[in-house]
Amino acid sequence: MALKRKNNKSKLAPEFTGASLFHKKDLQISLLLIAVGSFFFYEATKFPPPGMVLGDTINADVFPKILVVLLIFLSSIIPFEFKFAAAKIKKIDDDRSKKIQPITWMTLATLIIIVLCSSFLGTILTMITTCLVFPIVWGEKRYIAVAIYSLLFPLAVYLLFNKVLSLYFEPGLLKIFQ
Repeated sequence: MALKRKNNKSKLAPEFTGASLFHKKDLQISLLLIAVGSFFFYEATKFPPPGMVLGDTINADVFPKILVVLLIFLSSIIPFEFKFAAAKIKKIDDDRSKKIQPITWMTLATLIIIVLCSSFLGTILTMITTCLVFPIVWGEKRYIAVAIYSLLFPLAVYLLFNKVLSLYFEPGLLKIFQ
């Protein structure tokens, strides 16, 4: 059973359970991340196995599983972190009590819109859109630099992954030019 101590004067986390085994807020965040990671792992098990062309290296069906297992492992450490970083926990808890900035919600909304449009736009146009929109949403005023970045970075990613590593990029809207 979780206990919440009021007016805790210790340097440890202000909200803890039992004999301060774990931080309550961090446990909630950790459980959420583990649940999301478990869902992602389940979805990754549905990926089709890649062709034998890719050889015996880490294949496209294994790599997402590795990332999700790493996410779950790191998330399981979060509730116990306050034991190792007690000085930082007070600042983290103070920051958590502040209202979430509007830019965070704008970033989330923009990300959701871009993800929803990604199958229509295709990989390359989605990368260009992402590289163009996010810096502007975050207040970048050097529009020429943003434009150059939004063209050169996706081009470099395209050349590396599509041409050098021979990975297929969904064309989306660019299909009309093929």
